[in-house]
Amino acid sequence: MSTAAVEEIKVQEVQIETDHVIMSGMDAYERGQRLRQKVITADNYICLERARIVTRCHRETEGEDILAQRAKMFDEILKGISVYILDDELVAGHQAGKQRSAPLFPEFAVEWIKQEIDTFETRQQDNFIVPGEVQREFIEEIYPYWKGRTLSDRLFSYLTEEIRLQRYVATVFSVGLHEDGGLGHVALDYEKVIKYGLEGIKTEILEKLDELKIWKTADYRKKLFYESCVTMCDSVIAFSRRYASKAEEMAQREKDPRRKEELHQIARNCERVPANPASSFHEALQSFWFAQLVPQIYDNGVSISPGRFDQYMYPYYTSDISNGRLTREKAQELLEALWVKFTEPIKVYRAADAAFHAGYPMGQNLCISGVGPDGLDATNDLSYRCLEAHSHMLLMQPNFSARIHHNTPNEFLMKVCEAIKLGNGMPQITNDEVFVTALTNIGVPLEEARDYVPVGCVENAPVNAWGRCNGGYTNITKVLELALNNGVCRITGEQVAPETGDPAGFKSFQDLLDAYKKQMDYTIKTLVTWDNLIDMTHAQLLPTPFTSVMVGDCIKKGKDVTEGGARFNWTGPLGVGIANAGDSLFAVKKMVFDEQTMTMKELLNLLDSDFEGKEDMRQLLLNKVPKYGNDIPEVDLMVKLATDILFDALKGYETYRGGPFVGALLPVASYVAFGMSTGATPDGRHAGERLADGISPTAGMDLEGPTAVFKSVCTIDHRRCPNGVIFNQKINPGLLTTPEGMKKFAELIRTYINLGGGHIQFNIVSADVLKNAQKEPEKHRGLVVRVAGYSAFFNELHEDIQESIIARTEQMF
Repeated sequence: MSTAAVEEIKVQEVQIETDHVIMSGMDAYERGQRLRQKVITADNYICLERARIVTRCHRETEGEDILAQRAKMFDEILKGISVYILDDELVAGHQAGKQRSAPLFPEFAVEWIKQEIDTFETRQQDNFIVPGEVQREFIEEIYPYWKGRTLSDRLFSYLTEEIRLQRYVATVFSVGLHEDGGLGHVALDYEKVIKYGLEGIKTEILEKLDELKIWKTADYRKKLFYESCVTMCDSVIAFSRRYASKAEEMAQREKDPRRKEELHQIARNCERVPANPASSFHEALQSFWFAQLVPQIYDNGVSISPGRFDQYMYPYYTSDISNGRLTREKAQELLEALWVKFTEPIKVYRAADAAFHAGYPMGQNLCISGVGPDGLDATNDLSYRCLEAHSHMLLMQPNFSARIHHNTPNEFLMKVCEAIKLGNGMPQITNDEVFVTALTNIGVPLEEARDYVPVGCVENAPVNAWGRCNGGYTNITKVLELALNNGVCRITGEQVAPETGDPAGFKSFQDLLDAYKKQMDYTIKTLVTWDNLIDMTHAQLLPTPFTSVMVGDCIKKGKDVTEGGARFNWTGPLGVGIANAGDSLFAVKKMVFDEQTMTMKELLNLLDSDFEGKEDMRQLLLNKVPKYGNDIPEVDLMVKLATDILFDALKGYETYRGGPFVGALLPVASYVAFGMSTGATPDGRHAGERLADGISPTAGMDLEGPTAVFKSVCTIDHRRCPNGVIFNQKINPGLLTTPEGMKKFAELIRTYINLGGGHIQFNIVSADVLKNAQKEPEKHRGLVVRVAGYSAFFNELHEDIQESIIARTEQMF
């Protein structure tokens, strides 16, 4: 970046000596607890402010170039939405008109909202209060304008019969997140915004604009892109200054001297940043929050991930402490005031998609520790302060991650274990050795790979990537069902995939594998086609220039992220149901071909009838055939084979933006929804029952303790999953009540890391507590649990997902 005319505040970075003690009993934390209580008791509303503004603006600009139009809509939204500052807040900025309210994005889709808006308050998952006047205005004024004009309308004009059958009839895969929603799933370059300010970034853009030869068509397109970026930077500056004015106005009325000065400070911060480089830790936090918040207001994407927060914030933290401008206690208070902000933004999904993303997850993944660009451990004092903020707040957001490696300090790992012990499933742990290698294997230079962050749930990317990390969920158990039913969906009875042979005629296990590979190849080809059509439609209708400003190489190339402006441009489909697929393959191999306990025809009849009248045979398949998760190599290799077939099918395809398709094994909450659309399986699972989550064994089937599970899970090559894996474990809280128990817990994590496990997360909460929360939800409103790659308030989850968490094997060691 050129700095010829850019102001950059030089902050002094000083190493701080600390014993990393957990500070407690201080007034600084009382504020955080008041803010926490406010957010966990807030009702969830639908807010129409944004939809109203974007509808008016689109009417006024219809027919203009899409980049200019989007920039004007962006400006009008940030000028028009409510600005307010709540009691006790030290960091300003809200997504919508109430603390926990979801804006609507009519330019993406309106049909499903019209069909479902009257059920938002009563549906089974992710409820919202919809005042009558809001519902009336949407149906009578907003919906009629957008009908036929949305992203969803354009996208579904491209729908092929092959995609329809696989996606909507059989639900072999789902890309619902992006069919009528934003893209998101990115780690933005917050450091750049904090360090240079938006005025500095504008200088860089204007320099690129001056270099253009606009008589060239390609350069003229760049001109339009750069101009929209400049407009949007100005709009964000004006937005922050609306908050400065609001804070100053509130300060003038405030009677309490301490709060009056806090409001004056908020006003000074919002006047200065993000326009200019941050000159203090408090300013850096405020600048960061505007950069985090604005894409969620405008782009309709989730998983806007703060990334390596402890690394880029550390210079401001150390400078203020060493110069005496800030005490550790005040820094902790500021952190905790920020921590609450992550739980405020929420999003409304259609009911079917809420089943895949249950519990209002926003995927704002904040990561600490790990190696630095030089490969050495980068843990610092702010890493510990973030752990403390999490431990005090225990909220569902941010989605909190700790990067661990062979040389992670024991002291830090023990603090991570203490935080996990508190029971809300965070921080989740990712393995640097695994994912740095995984990313270099797909072309990321080593230094950038070392700077990776978990995005959203656990999808890994450097800050210069537009990874489209959620490339759709693929039900690999359903793919096996199609191989065992000659391409016919066992639930609907429709032919949704090619005929690959009547399995009753298979002469060997290899015949089944050949059919399975053909079905997987067909599903992946269909998914890839749909993914690229989705990307093309987003690029045509909904470019994201402000987000592009914070993604590496977009300014250099003069391209929006949706058009391939990022340095890295992969898409990551997510494999779901691997334990069921692997266990089922092993059951067929053992029972039909190796031991010939039953014929293929007999097995198919059991599956067709969902074991009706044959419970003894179901129990044989369920409990007598060995299962994944018990360190039985021949079973575990079947699971590895199922995943390898998925990864091999992804080879050779190119994204709309010019990158590869890469692998992941993570379900979010889709393992429940996919289970409902999957017939009975040879592992003894009934039709409609949930699938296994992530790379975890089927609940209740891992019987030999955690080390055996780890060995099974690590049979899969996690380095083939640059886009991430999810591994859930549940530990009995009673095991962590002594120093010896905590030491064993840390050793258990080290064991998993040394075996090559890429990710692990824990629920440290007893089944009895969860069952009590089901019976008396009002007494457990703040109870947070780990669902998949995210945490959620337990009582905001549908009963099916609650039961799946209760059913997870409680490990002993």
